[in-house]
Amino acid sequence: MNNVEIKRTNLLDCVEFKPKKFGDSRGYFKSLTKEQLKELGFNEFNQFSESMSSKGTLRGMHYQVDPYSQAKLVSCVQGRVLDVVIDCRKGSPTYGKYVAVELDPIIGNMLYVPRGFAHGFLSLEDNSKFQYFVDNEYRVDREGGVAWDDPKVDIPWTSYFKKYGITKPILSVKDTNRNTLEEEPIKFNINPKKFLVTGYKGQLGYDIVRELQARGEKDILAVDIDDMDITNRDEVMSIVKEYNPDVIFHCAAWTQVDKAEEMEDVVRKVNVDGPKNLTDASIEVGAKMIYISTDYVFDGTKDIKETYSETDEVNPKSIYGKTKYEGEEAVRENPNHFIARTSWVFGINGHNFIKTMLKQALNGKTNLSVVNDQVGSPTYTVDLAKVLVDMAYSDKYGTYHINNEGYCSWAEFADYIFKSNNKKVVVTPVSTEEWHKIINRSEAYRPRNSKLSKDKLEANGFKRLPDWKDAVDRYSDELAESTKLADKRLNLTKKTPKY
Repeated sequence: MNNVEIKRTNLLDCVEFKPKKFGDSRGYFKSLTKEQLKELGFNEFNQFSESMSSKGTLRGMHYQVDPYSQAKLVSCVQGRVLDVVIDCRKGSPTYGKYVAVELDPIIGNMLYVPRGFAHGFLSLEDNSKFQYFVDNEYRVDREGGVAWDDPKVDIPWTSYFKKYGITKPILSVKDTNRNTLEEEPIKFNINPKKFLVTGYKGQLGYDIVRELQARGEKDILAVDIDDMDITNRDEVMSIVKEYNPDVIFHCAAWTQVDKAEEMEDVVRKVNVDGPKNLTDASIEVGAKMIYISTDYVFDGTKDIKETYSETDEVNPKSIYGKTKYEGEEAVRENPNHFIARTSWVFGINGHNFIKTMLKQALNGKTNLSVVNDQVGSPTYTVDLAKVLVDMAYSDKYGTYHINNEGYCSWAEFADYIFKSNNKKVVVTPVSTEEWHKIINRSEAYRPRNSKLSKDKLEANGFKRLPDWKDAVDRYSDELAESTKLADKRLNLTKKTPKY
């Protein structure tokens, strides 16, 4: 960091630094690069915030718990503040200790506050403007704080008040009534978690890896069939024992519903033996097991006005559904498991219904027949991955239904896809039986009612996913952006013509 002056604080990983100013009589310029921030431990930028405070205002000491813990890069751009940070990471050699740094816009110094620290500041002048760059999203349900005057932390506030001419601090009601560090049930740990993700080349595995990285996780072993054959017990045991993960996300599966009817032995090895091998390995190393299941474990004969709960009787009618449920039973051998039943999945890194519909439009189709007597919830893997990663940090084990809010038929789903992507295609709703006549063959059994209740998810403190239409809109934007990037890469590879 040639253009940055680094100053270590007495807290492990907490750094004060000052970018060099380049200027003349007109003023100055200073900068930090993304690479420099990453060297400090700051992950991808998520939020910029700014506050204005009168002299004597004390804001703090604040934090967010995992997996929404935040790293912050803070500075004062007007006035002056005394920035104060407490290490809340149990296991850290500086746990329970603090550092106080005066931030001054004339000096131009900044403070990097890592994840797992409580943060606050005292405004030393009227109209002090304080700025934050934050690397993780704000979640009101994950916020917390430590008492600013915790006697065991022993920040010498009286001396600071006297030094800066402050009679009494100005505090919010919430900051006046916080617990001490000892009383606050904070779950930070200086030791990083290790995550094993199977099927990372698929839609969900890919987005789980992206979500973990966005949360600042760096120790991720992402594997696909070329890296680990889940049907090979010895190979699974060897890799899992060597890596020793804290959490296993098992996303790999046989998902071709119709082909499964013709290849039961092969499907059973993937969807039953695979989860069994991984579960046994997870028990050996003490890892949590997160398994992705399906709405196909139900027969879908419930009245269409009703939804399926996690306690409803299963009755899979297809080889795919049967083997996925047997996979569930294998995973339940690990008491520290999560089973996530989902439906109608779509993501950027694989084949899905949305891509199929858009391909039809691209090929000039203006009228398509789509089934309208099968009802469920489309699920965006970006949204699903967020909840699954939340689960990885919790101990609220069990079976959950997780998909985007709202319900629709496949025909309604298709119609909205075309509207979201400005495609003029007419969707003709047909029954399942009519569809079989159109394609001149039968298909594997598909549930007519795939409406899953998410009440248990919410009751256990996990956030419901956004509405499915909102998910389709965001996915369409992501798909369009990825297409532009692919086109750009293609243009870069083209040779310049010779004249």
